[in-house]
Amino acid sequence: MKLKKLELYGFKSFAQRTEIVFDEGITGIVGPNGSGKSNIGDAVRWVLGEQSAKTLRGASMSDVIFNGTQKRKPLSYCEVSLVFDNDDHALAMEAAEVMVTRRVYRNGESEYYLNRTACRLKDVVDLFRDTGIGKEGYSIIGQGRIDEILSRKSEDRRQVFEEAAGIVKFKARKEEADKKLQRTLENLERVDDILDELTKRLKPLEEQSRNARVYLELSTELKDLDLNLFLIRSDRARARLSELESELLTVQTILADTESNLTDKTTRRDETQNRIDQLEEAITKARTELMECAEHVHESQKKLSALQSRRETRSENRQRIVREQEEAQERLAEIEKDHARIQADVEKQHSLIADAEQILRATQEAAEKAQAKEKEADAALEAQKAAVIDQMNRLSDVRNDKTRLNTMQAQMETRLTEIEESSGALQEQEAALREALIAVEKQLETENQHQQQCQEKLAQARQASDEADAAYANLRADVEKQSADMQAAASRHNVLTEMTRDMEGYNMAVRRAMTYAKQRGLTGVKGVLAQLMTVPQAYETAIDMALGAAQQNIVTDTEETAKELINYLRQNRLGRATFLPMSAIRGKTLYGNERNALKLPGCLGVASELVQCAPEYRGIVENLLGRTVIADNLDHGIPIMRAGNHAFRLVTLEGDVMHSGGSMTGGSAQSKVSNLLSRERELKELTAKLQTGRAELDKCRQELTQRQQTVQEKRQKVSNAVNALHQQEIAVAREQARRESVSADLNTHLQRMQETEQARVQLHQSLEDIRQQLETIEHQRTGAQGDQSAMEQKTIEMQNALVKARAEASAENDRLMVRTLQLSDLRHGLSDLERDEAHAQQDQAQILREQERREQLLHEMDELDAIDENDMKREEAESARRQKEQLRQESAAQAIEQRRSQAQSDLRDILSDMENLHEAYNRDSEKLHKTELAKARIEGDQKNLQNRIWDTYKLTYAGAEEFRRTPFDEKESDRRAAELQGQIRALGTVNVGAVEEYAETKARVDDLTTQQQDLKRAEMDLRELIERLLIQMRSTFVENFSKMQGYFAETFTRLFGGGHAELKLMDPDDPLNCGIEVNAQPPGKKLQLLSLLSGGERALTAIAILFAMLKLKPTPFCILDEIEAALDDANIGYYADYLKEYSKGTQFIVVTHRKGTMERCNSLFGVAMEEQGVSRMVSVSLQDYQE
Repeated sequence: MKLKKLELYGFKSFAQRTEIVFDEGITGIVGPNGSGKSNIGDAVRWVLGEQSAKTLRGASMSDVIFNGTQKRKPLSYCEVSLVFDNDDHALAMEAAEVMVTRRVYRNGESEYYLNRTACRLKDVVDLFRDTGIGKEGYSIIGQGRIDEILSRKSEDRRQVFEEAAGIVKFKARKEEADKKLQRTLENLERVDDILDELTKRLKPLEEQSRNARVYLELSTELKDLDLNLFLIRSDRARARLSELESELLTVQTILADTESNLTDKTTRRDETQNRIDQLEEAITKARTELMECAEHVHESQKKLSALQSRRETRSENRQRIVREQEEAQERLAEIEKDHARIQADVEKQHSLIADAEQILRATQEAAEKAQAKEKEADAALEAQKAAVIDQMNRLSDVRNDKTRLNTMQAQMETRLTEIEESSGALQEQEAALREALIAVEKQLETENQHQQQCQEKLAQARQASDEADAAYANLRADVEKQSADMQAAASRHNVLTEMTRDMEGYNMAVRRAMTYAKQRGLTGVKGVLAQLMTVPQAYETAIDMALGAAQQNIVTDTEETAKELINYLRQNRLGRATFLPMSAIRGKTLYGNERNALKLPGCLGVASELVQCAPEYRGIVENLLGRTVIADNLDHGIPIMRAGNHAFRLVTLEGDVMHSGGSMTGGSAQSKVSNLLSRERELKELTAKLQTGRAELDKCRQELTQRQQTVQEKRQKVSNAVNALHQQEIAVAREQARRESVSADLNTHLQRMQETEQARVQLHQSLEDIRQQLETIEHQRTGAQGDQSAMEQKTIEMQNALVKARAEASAENDRLMVRTLQLSDLRHGLSDLERDEAHAQQDQAQILREQERREQLLHEMDELDAIDENDMKREEAESARRQKEQLRQESAAQAIEQRRSQAQSDLRDILSDMENLHEAYNRDSEKLHKTELAKARIEGDQKNLQNRIWDTYKLTYAGAEEFRRTPFDEKESDRRAAELQGQIRALGTVNVGAVEEYAETKARVDDLTTQQQDLKRAEMDLRELIERLLIQMRSTFVENFSKMQGYFAETFTRLFGGGHAELKLMDPDDPLNCGIEVNAQPPGKKLQLLSLLSGGERALTAIAILFAMLKLKPTPFCILDEIEAALDDANIGYYADYLKEYSKGTQFIVVTHRKGTMERCNSLFGVAMEEQGVSRMVSVSLQDYQE
């Protein structure tokens, strides 16, 4: 089988119908950049079934249709046909020639044809399966494959090897199995949740069903007894009420007369009491004034005592201050005496120090003179010794220098002649080297600038890439977390939605009534109470206990709507339900005094105020919860109920209930209504969470896609920058080596020239110096011999003078040390005296300040004595006046008290009469009250009895008559009714619809249990399938990867003309997940990682890997789309030679613009874009292309 022909019409830039006929061997597709030659490879990929617009370098599939130019209109469809020679019947068709056609329209419709017969995409894919042609084969290899192999991302590189190893289809099946397993686990979790909810309800329902049957039997018997007892007791109550009404009339007449007498007495009592109150006020006023007067007298006495005490204290202080003044004066005299003595001693010490300093200065001068004399003698002797030695050395040196200078003069004259002869040649070499260095440095500067630019671009690209990678990783982690949260929330939401839809937890009658209302479209049915209000989570248990079964009450607009539903339930025997007509039910609230209990600690508020509902349902909520208070616990609840006089109901957050009247309910109990309130709240919360969460997740996923594209773009820029920098580093290194070589040569040459010139100058100067030195040396030798004898005699005289000077200097130094010690002792004594003088002056100043302060205090005391004397005289006069006023007020108060005593006596007489009348009135009132109570009790009992009969059986007295039995034993019936009521109470709350509800729930549990078992079996089967696929993938990958290793080593050596390369699993124990390492050793280099090779070597290594994959999965033909673009000219030759050799067994279509590849092609086709935006095929020869 081979590829014969490709026909294109309207595909991308091929606006005209174009036909390309392929020969055997290598067919080249050439053309300038942008001419559309790569569209040929896209056309083959598309007609073979490619579904990814991105792979075809477009945004959508409509982008492959010719979109028009300024001169041409867009086409409405495009079509590509691929013709194969099928003589060997490699394709499963009888025809010797097979044409595959694909057509797509702008509306998105797509068509496939086999030999012009319409078919499906699946038929095309099946036709080429296992032939090496198609998406999973290597019939089309583009630059993208090279990039994937060279990618630093392990997953991109690994994907290429997995496709080559043939495990992609297994991996796809595994991923599909993983998804099915995930869906199965989600369904299993949902079934488990529902089954768990239903199983929890099943046992209570079974018990309720059993209780319901017993309840119906007992309630029928109890109804008959209740109605007959009601009739007998109603007759008895009516007769007793007639007797009590006659007694009430007589007592009421007596009470009227007593009330008249009491009114008269009350008037007299009030008048007398008013008179007493007035006298009491007068007495109180008089006593108040008397107490104020006594207080004023007492205050005056206190002020006089205080003034006298202050004067006495001040006198004592004056005497103490006078004593302190006398003592201070004596101390001051002593200090002045000491101060005079210390001053005399200081003056004497100063005189002694002055004398000692004068003597010390004289001694220092004598010592310094002696030392100077000694030093001069010592220095003169040393200088004389040195002069004698120098004279002897000079005489010897003069003789030696004369001989050495004569020899040097002859050698220098010979060397000077040689240097002058070589200077010309060195100057010519210097000029040539300087010109070469200037040229090299200019080129190096250019290359360094290019390298700096490349480094900056690489740093920017790496920073951008790292930032993009970090942002992408963070965002991907957020998306995965959000996705998991949304999945869990959605699963829980589905469970709750299904339970709400099926009204799980509601009794049979409620569910049937609501279903009936929906079917009939009864707009008057508003819903079940639990669904119409929102309860904060903290209060759910309390509200659940407060409402109990009332949560399942159905809210309607009017009594008529409720009546229709009741009739429906009764007619179909579906059980009983409670209805709450909005038109009939009114809210209940706490009374004024009762609300005071809400202020106590632990009270959280009224239950109706803590739940939320629509305004139209507020009356119903207040009717059920308006007189229910919520407390945090029973410890706080008990005082709250006492404060409210047990007039309302209280519920704690733990579900304990305190009923009005004092009874309490609490302990541990399993709710039988599955807490409908929390389900409704959780469903609303999950709905809101899913709405916001999904929007946020979609936004994050879009951003993740954008960031992934950004990451890929940034990494490609880094790769390009690394390659550019590597090439530039090589260029810089090359120029640096050239510069260093030329610079070293020039420096060496300059150094030689400098050394030569210096040697010439030095030789001239040295010759002149030598001549002068020879003349000087001769004169020195003659003079030195005469001076040596005189210098030796002078040295002996100077030694004697030095001994004498040293003895004199030692004596003067001893005298100087003695004088210095004496002066130091005198100065220490002066310092002590001056310190004593300072202390005496400080004490004297302190005493003077204290005396001045005490004089000021004595003056202030004299002034205060005068002020206190005047105050005492004024207070004595005021005290006498207030004592007289006190005696007058005491006399007036006694007169008022006598008048009050008389009025109190009159009041006692009146109160005695009133007490007698009250006793008579109370006796008659008590009799009246007892009679009224008896009547009210009988009426209340009768009313309660009637209400109970109506509430229980919906019957009045007249309706109960038809159940009357005669004879009827009231006592025995009463006993039996009590017994029946006890049995019914023992049953607790009875759900009469539980029988049918239990049967339905049981059937659903059985059905869900079957589903659960099926899902578990499916889970087990999928896990076994995944395990089998993993085993098969592992064995297939390991086997084919081992073959690929051998093929790669062979193709690498062939392409590089030597060397060695290997493919290596980074973790052989985990071949399906580990990274794949490519190591290569081009000829003449060491073995290293693929990423460390040069750009051209990396590209050629990747091509070697692709050819190894082709050997592993042979294909009849192969389209190579510019895969050698990154190769240099030398490697192009290796690549093209290998391609030529390999074309003996495979047909190649090569899209290229490299000369080396074109030279090995058997035929060439050119793609030109003579008209802007429209590609056209032209026939070319290699010779034309070269020209």
